[in-house]
Amino acid sequence: MPILWSYLGTIEAIHEGDRDAEVEVVVKVGSVHVIVTKKRKPYHHKSDFTNLGLKPTESDIIVVKIGYLVPELYDMRGDWIMALTPGGVDQDLERLGYKNIKRPMFPLDADMETPDLSARLIPASNK
Repeated sequence: MPILWSYLGTIEAIHEGDRDAEVEVVVKVGSVHVIVTKKRKPYHHKSDFTNLGLKPTESDIIVVKIGYLVPELYDMRGDWIMALTPGGVDQDLERLGYKNIKRPMFPLDADMETPDLSARLIPASNK
């Protein structure tokens, strides 16, 4: 892998020993910094970036693959956009392979009758 990256960019940091990633490598390709990890790691905190020598609050764009923008990242952003991508936190409900649900199911089946979504009060189980 180092030979491949040497053609594409410059390795700016190598950090070993992270509990989740085990190894993190920062590769600079043009003006873009890419973090490559040995294992999956969530980047939920500013320190996840600054520990690698990156300055997320000075960056124009930060891309993370998580299912929602956690408060610390949300507070750092100037703006944000969510990309619905396949994976462990896929939120594109229509793309998921449902097998054991009763059909039709709202909102998955567009051709079903409009369901009654009004609230119902259900007595507490201890009464």
